[in-house]
Amino acid sequence: MSAVHEQRQPNPVTKANFFSKWFFIWTREILVKGLQRNLDPSDLYETEPSLESTQVSSFLLGHWEQELKRSKPNVLRMIFKAYGWSFVPASIVYSIMAIAVHTTQPLMLGGLVSFFSESTGKITKHSAYLYAMGVVLCSLISGLFFHPFMKYLFRVGSRVRLACAGLVYRKFLRVSVAADNSGVSGYAISLMATDLPTFNESFYCFHELWRGPLEGVVFVYIIYQLIGWPAVVGLGTIVAFIPLQAWAARAIARYKRSSADVGDERVKLMNEIIAAMQLIKMYAWEKSFAKLIGKVRKEEMDSIRGSTYIYAGLQCTGMISKLSLFLSLVTYVFTGDIVTSQKVFIVASYYDHLNDSLLHSWPLAINMWVETFVVANRVKDFLFQHENPADGGVHNFKEAEDNPEHGNFFGRTHKPKAEVKSITVHKLSASWDQKKQEKRHRHIEDVSFQAQDQQFVGIVGTVGAGKSTLLQVILGELDIISGSVEVNGVLSYAPQEPWLLRGSLRDNILFTEPYDEQRYLEVLRVCHLDRDVEQLPLGDSTRVGEGGASLSGGQKARVSLARAVYRKADIYLLDDPLSAVDSHVSKMLLDRCLNEFLSKKIRILVTHRVQLLRHVDHLVLLEGGRISVQGHYDALKKLIRFRMSVANDVEVAKLRAMRTDSVYEEPEPRKSLSQEEHMDRHEIEQQFKEQQQIGSVKLQTYKEYFKVLGHPLVVVLILLMFVVARSSEATMDIFLSKWATWEETEPNQHEPIPEYHRTRLRMMILYTFLILCTLIFYVLRTFGFFMMTLRISLRIHDQLFQGVIRAFMHFFTLATSGRILNRFSSDVLAIDVNLPQAMMDSIEFAVNALAVLAVVSTANIWLLIPATVVVALLYGCRCLYIGASRSLKRIETISRSPIYSHTNATFKGLATIRALNGTKYMERDFHYYQNENTSALYLHVSINRAFAFWTDLICVLYILAVTFSFLLFDKHRGYYSGDVGLAITQSMKLVLMCQAGMRQTVELENMMTSVERVMEYVNIPSEPAYETEESVNLPKHWPSGGQLDFRDLRLRYSNHGPYILKGLTFTIRGEEKIGIVGHTAAGKSSIVHALFRLAHINGHISIDGFETSQLGLHDLRRRISIIPQDPVLFSGSLRFNLDPFEEKTDEELWLALEAVKLKEFVSNLKDGINCRLHDCGANFSMGQRQLVCLARALLRQNKILIMDEATANVDPETDNLIQEAIHTKFAHCTVLTIAHRLHTVMDNDRVMVVDMGRVVELGHPHELLHNRHGYLHRFVEKTGVGTAQHLRHLAEQSYRKRVLGRKSEDQGSVLDLGYKGTTL
Repeated sequence: MSAVHEQRQPNPVTKANFFSKWFFIWTREILVKGLQRNLDPSDLYETEPSLESTQVSSFLLGHWEQELKRSKPNVLRMIFKAYGWSFVPASIVYSIMAIAVHTTQPLMLGGLVSFFSESTGKITKHSAYLYAMGVVLCSLISGLFFHPFMKYLFRVGSRVRLACAGLVYRKFLRVSVAADNSGVSGYAISLMATDLPTFNESFYCFHELWRGPLEGVVFVYIIYQLIGWPAVVGLGTIVAFIPLQAWAARAIARYKRSSADVGDERVKLMNEIIAAMQLIKMYAWEKSFAKLIGKVRKEEMDSIRGSTYIYAGLQCTGMISKLSLFLSLVTYVFTGDIVTSQKVFIVASYYDHLNDSLLHSWPLAINMWVETFVVANRVKDFLFQHENPADGGVHNFKEAEDNPEHGNFFGRTHKPKAEVKSITVHKLSASWDQKKQEKRHRHIEDVSFQAQDQQFVGIVGTVGAGKSTLLQVILGELDIISGSVEVNGVLSYAPQEPWLLRGSLRDNILFTEPYDEQRYLEVLRVCHLDRDVEQLPLGDSTRVGEGGASLSGGQKARVSLARAVYRKADIYLLDDPLSAVDSHVSKMLLDRCLNEFLSKKIRILVTHRVQLLRHVDHLVLLEGGRISVQGHYDALKKLIRFRMSVANDVEVAKLRAMRTDSVYEEPEPRKSLSQEEHMDRHEIEQQFKEQQQIGSVKLQTYKEYFKVLGHPLVVVLILLMFVVARSSEATMDIFLSKWATWEETEPNQHEPIPEYHRTRLRMMILYTFLILCTLIFYVLRTFGFFMMTLRISLRIHDQLFQGVIRAFMHFFTLATSGRILNRFSSDVLAIDVNLPQAMMDSIEFAVNALAVLAVVSTANIWLLIPATVVVALLYGCRCLYIGASRSLKRIETISRSPIYSHTNATFKGLATIRALNGTKYMERDFHYYQNENTSALYLHVSINRAFAFWTDLICVLYILAVTFSFLLFDKHRGYYSGDVGLAITQSMKLVLMCQAGMRQTVELENMMTSVERVMEYVNIPSEPAYETEESVNLPKHWPSGGQLDFRDLRLRYSNHGPYILKGLTFTIRGEEKIGIVGHTAAGKSSIVHALFRLAHINGHISIDGFETSQLGLHDLRRRISIIPQDPVLFSGSLRFNLDPFEEKTDEELWLALEAVKLKEFVSNLKDGINCRLHDCGANFSMGQRQLVCLARALLRQNKILIMDEATANVDPETDNLIQEAIHTKFAHCTVLTIAHRLHTVMDNDRVMVVDMGRVVELGHPHELLHNRHGYLHRFVEKTGVGTAQHLRHLAEQSYRKRVLGRKSEDQGSVLDLGYKGTTL
């Protein structure tokens, strides 16, 4: 398999004692390592046993199966049943303790302040010490219990997240590949990346759901006892905002749901773009897709903006406690009562707690659990996605107990252990549609055939005839509408499009099977991979890259076939695996593999190679989803007249389908040009490894983040507003303490009443002014800050998209789709939502900490000494923590990429995985990747909590110093009660701030790693400009002639890589038809890449006298048409796939479809040309997708056309249609054909033979064939006597027509074979 399961050192938490766990002492080892050096993945420990992905997934699966028995299954109810016992009781106990502490501490503070008051009865100093001890103990208890409890809740939330991810992936392996599940890959990745992490956050605040209301009742009672009915005014202010908070919670949930849905669409679209990047570049469609992504991103940002503005408003509610205190005190003063420091600070403390409980924690908890409800519903919706009919794969389908009569049986049975091996299909009708039965379109209808033991069955047919669909029904991937399928024996399967994992070549061949050296080596031989393995730098241990990126098309096809053949099965379903290999290899595969190695097995081969039909025992011809005729080849050759061939032995030798025998691709015994020539194992592995940044996040990253805004003055003004707002609040706090001190000072109480009231009035007016200013400044700074970060987020995403889409193609060879999608999902989400919040909290903490120290120093300047000590200790803790935290955050972020890559790769190979019984192996790898991520995340959270725990204890020491300093030094200096209360309340706020603030400063740096990772892709080397400079004076209708001149051309795919093309020099005349042939990795496709400027080139290429290096990429690429080997369609309308810039009329589009014989098919589709295509055009057959690509080329009406092995995967009729279009519609164009089948170039003007990156032959094929030592002669000879004779005849006929100007006497016979219109 692809995942290399590394052994980790045991997790120290498993052996730690209670004291070590509670005080987080077990984290010291990793913290010290992080202090000494940068951590890497090898430093991770084994996953904590309770978080092991396989175990938690299995545990929750049992509960989900029980939940499915209910009429209305509910994911959230299942979670509470499974895990409620583990967190509900603990949450209740902690809540009681927290309420007791929050209730007691203000009373202790009030008692202590009363000791310094002049207007209240003096308490003894002994009592004052007890009150002081009570204040400190309350802070100590809170610090001792809060972080261990949060760590415990993290473990619970992680178990839920991991288990749900396991359920999602398990469902993913069973989901139907039919059209209705379009976008399911993006849906699953979005769930894992952005939705499921919500469980971690929601469990943190579960206990807040009831703690807030309970605290509210207790605190209101105490406040009422202190100040009487004015308490109702303050309480009413807080209560008045609760409905607003409730509305905010619902609105945020709505916005979150909307942004999640749109985010799914964006990730899905990015997935398609990444997969088709080369095609997008060659079509010059970057701007069209940028516009499409921009539209989706705008919708997403509208939702994020809505939730962010609400969050900004909630941030301002921190002033509600100040406002409540203001209204209560003003009302209290107007009633004639005296404001004392004791009452002020007790009431202020309770209002702060009420504000936190009722307006912050409680609404946040409600919001998080509403969001959790949304996520749970999204998980449920995914778990109810339509499954493949075989219920998770053919091997999981319930075996039939009896062998029913066909006339009475409906459906599909599979008996792997049946003694007699066979496949029986009886009156079968099936559909890709997952709609009601009466509305389904039948993609195959009334099909009946039988394959007996050891029989070789061939299935042929035109484009869209239903060949692959029939195999999918046999595999159990499609719903059966009527009829039956009976499969007796173990199945193996090779898909039409090779599916490879990122592992080594051996991993991909073995897949689910154990290693058997003898069988393995034999499979390499019969699949003609032995020479390829010798050429690879690390042999069969060489990593093939994502999707087999480092292999050629023929190599991928043979690896895919080898995987199917290596599996010990009874029935082998082979969906056209020979189309991508050369004729010599094709014959070897047919003889050695199908007819020799698998001779004792049932083989069902879908093929477009008509010449192979003579080797089959039973032939099935599909037309329009029905079997038109079937039987033995010899019996049918006089009865069947294929639309794509003529069935007799002589004609078969000349058959246009014989083109498939003219395929060549045998690799030479030499180093492949696709590999670096002098690289050791480490260097090769490093190519595919995601790079991890080291050290602290550079200051440059912060500069780049704010530089994106484009207005540095705005950043300065926003930061200044933080200082102004906090200064205003500090001034208000100091003023209130002075007012309370003035009120209770004895001489002031004996002032004349009018003067006394005027002074009080002035104080109330000043108090009112200060609170209004503070409120205004807070609103301005909060909304201004989030408006700024939203704009930065939008622009960073745009820059990320531009950086990726403008990267050279070599970047996409090294960077997996999972890595790129990680940037566009998790990292973009962090920048959109988490980073602004962490930055806001960090700036606020820094400003608040300075303000607290300033306020406390006004009460007692000597408190700056312990403050300095505390700051030094906190800084030391931060230094110990930051290195490990930073490294672990990067490792954790990187470790998410394999999860997404694995999920993405899984969807592309679902049918193969299920057919080869690979679901449990893919699940095993998925759980391994989850465990790797969990190991990093668990360590990161643990040291996070350890850091917060230790900083809280340090802050308790500061509270101890502040509290007792007033008592110890009271003899030397009398302190005012207001100053004492202010200093102690501010120092207690410092503890609360440090709990979140210090952690958020580190979290800010952790979140900045997302910016760092995104900027890494923003700043990757970009392709040159799209548009041509005006000084070039490019004619509007360039190119008019189509002449190509190559001079000393050299190409390499990276700045330091080897040259793939080595000094090519040749000229192609306008309207000339050139065939390009050569071995695998000879450099054929690299010539196309050079022409499109997809890689780094040296030398000169000019078109009609204009140097391509002087042209804008879009001006160049838009004027060259290409029909690729692998046809790519995008989800969206057919119109968009044909004309993304909306430059063509409906009439032009229909004419193009008519020209490629798709008009009738499209007309019968719902919505016609506006019909919606699904992922990768899954609702179109491979041949139909190729015809859509041909229609694109027709619509572009360019003077130059590139055919990049465009007919390798199509049937002879489609090939015939494409060749006819090339020679008629493109008769006046310059055409370059990269030939996979030699028949396609034998009537060209010239053939170019490329070998080892050099042009070794160039001339008319007839002339080149006369050179018995030439390359083309050798290629033709390897095709066999009959085919070679036919190819020579074609070359000679073309030579007479083009060069000698004479017509061949036997032209008519060629025309009868379907060559009408092919001669120029």
